[in-house]
Amino acid sequence: MKKVFLLFLVLFTANINFASVSYAQNNFDNKLLKDIETYVNSLQKISGTFEQYSSNGAEDSGKFYINKPGKMRLEYKSPILLVADGNSIVYEDKKLNQISYISMDSNPASIILNGNITLTGNNPSVKIKNIEYKDSIIELTLTTPNEKQSGIITLIFENSPLSLIGWRVKDAQGITTNITLSNIKPESSFDNNLFKITRKGVGSKKSKSKYY
Repeated sequence: MKKVFLLFLVLFTANINFASVSYAQNNFDNKLLKDIETYVNSLQKISGTFEQYSSNGAEDSGKFYINKPGKMRLEYKSPILLVADGNSIVYEDKKLNQISYISMDSNPASIILNGNITLTGNNPSVKIKNIEYKDSIIELTLTTPNEKQSGIITLIFENSPLSLIGWRVKDAQGITTNITLSNIKPESSFDNNLFKITRKGVGSKKSKSKYY
């Protein structure tokens, strides 16, 4: 089954300039983290397009919709639809006429979608694995406290203005998936049916895979 990962993006901007450096764990730039924290937490209702490339040669693209907290929809050009309703992620393969259910907690999507992210302070909601920035690009690698279950995601930002341009995920099988984002725009509201899969008469199963 195709690997699928969430889009995390916002239209909040910040004007920051950095030299080239790679941060070791426990030696992070708190000003940068606070800016990113504020930026990501400003995400509410947005839509746009994406392109996806995997190290196994798979390519795809499509449209996305995010309604925080907990809801999102990915419409792939291939016969794939992925919807999060706030409780679980539903993966529909229209070609196979099959629906699978994925736990939110077992997907890197949970790092951003389920409430506000906390990068600073005494009780961060996520674990920072690494920060790297060089020239105009910043990469922030995150996981939940239960890393083995949720996996690791690297958010990729442009520096000036601060804006998310994509992310990268490496799964348990060693496959790296890269996402690039475009045509991002804020939305005032969404139809609630956008975050539901209502097809009847299709096969369904509980998924055991952790990262699609």
